[in-house]
Amino acid sequence: MKKTFTLRRLLVLFSFGLCYGFMYVLPYMKSSFYDQMIAAMKCTNEQLGSLMTIYTAVLTLSYLPGGWVADKFKPKAVVLASIWGNAALCFILMFTYTNFFMVQLIWGLIALAGGFAFWPGMMKGIRMQGDDDEQGRIYGVFDAMNGFASLLLSFIMLGVMALFGSGDLVIGFKGAVGSMGIMCVIAGLFVLFLFKEDATYGDPSVEESAKKFNFHEYLSTFKLPGTWYMTAFVWCYVVISAAASYLTPYNTSVLGSSAVLAASIGTIRTYGCRMIGGPLGGFMADSWLKCVSKEQGVGNLLCIAALALFLIVPVGVSPAITVSMLIFVGITMFTTKGTYFSMQVELGVPPHISGTAIAIATLVGYLPDLFVHTMFGRWIDASGAAGYTKIFWYAIGTAAFGVVVSIFATRRAKKLNILGHFPAKV
Repeated sequence: MKKTFTLRRLLVLFSFGLCYGFMYVLPYMKSSFYDQMIAAMKCTNEQLGSLMTIYTAVLTLSYLPGGWVADKFKPKAVVLASIWGNAALCFILMFTYTNFFMVQLIWGLIALAGGFAFWPGMMKGIRMQGDDDEQGRIYGVFDAMNGFASLLLSFIMLGVMALFGSGDLVIGFKGAVGSMGIMCVIAGLFVLFLFKEDATYGDPSVEESAKKFNFHEYLSTFKLPGTWYMTAFVWCYVVISAAASYLTPYNTSVLGSSAVLAASIGTIRTYGCRMIGGPLGGFMADSWLKCVSKEQGVGNLLCIAALALFLIVPVGVSPAITVSMLIFVGITMFTTKGTYFSMQVELGVPPHISGTAIAIATLVGYLPDLFVHTMFGRWIDASGAAGYTKIFWYAIGTAAFGVVVSIFATRRAKKLNILGHFPAKV
């Protein structure tokens, strides 16, 4: 086994983490800046939730052709075009946020920038940074770098809001979006200078994917059980993450926290916890459980426990307990997020179709974003505090499904290991 964390590989993972972290702060910024977005756009909870429906609809249409592009072209070009396109959209939003139609259009365009080939291309580039027995740790470290980048950007945005907003949520919102665009430009520069595509450490067939990949293999990817197990775990994470994003308004409307405090806690939960949860999940998968599929089951069990606390712990407990509960949700959630694409090796997904497999898993796995945010917003508008209880139960049920899937995926992984089977072709 090669030494995992050389300086070069850490720098590459850091550059990817910056791009990923900065790319997805804008479409998911309601996780931390819910009240600020409502104030700036003058929209309802349901309307704000509908932005994710638009975002996911465009992603759904773009992922499969994007996976094909990711397997035909080098990751570096794909990532740079995407991150700098996202920067341009941030600057446009600064001047058009009062027009909700324009906001909807921008959310559709950032889906193309952050979806399409960016996601599978980046995941493919990350896979190139480690050998087969290092994948859990490689993806876990990447997720930690991603969490650091997202946390950094979110606190920069909070600082800009405090500095220029002076209590005005709208002005602060504009400044935050502008700072996001600047950081996306910087992230692209890191990739430009740090990522050398000839300096890879995993299976060299990943690098030669453009020569080997064809349409027949594109279709055959749909037949791989590993593709669908990966898809199921992505689905579970997306639902749990969507539910967790509503802990910020829950903190203000039910627990009575200020908007600034709730945003700060939401930022730590959404991004800071990733720095702990990602590496923890990677360690659990590679060193403790020695099986990513099994680690997904343990992670979903922990998510059930974390979410159940909000159903059994009464409102009015000390702020310290509340903050601990919120952080616990974040850490457990990211133990699954950090590793679900690293199971490709143990479930028999060949390197040369990695981009397409990830695209399929992402396309189907992120489908809940089409409806859950709008549905959750509607529950809150209709039922108030009781709406949050419905959200928590929905997420718990989804996590239980993830535990069941983990059992079958683990059996599949053990079977392939016993047989010594890792297909070079589908």
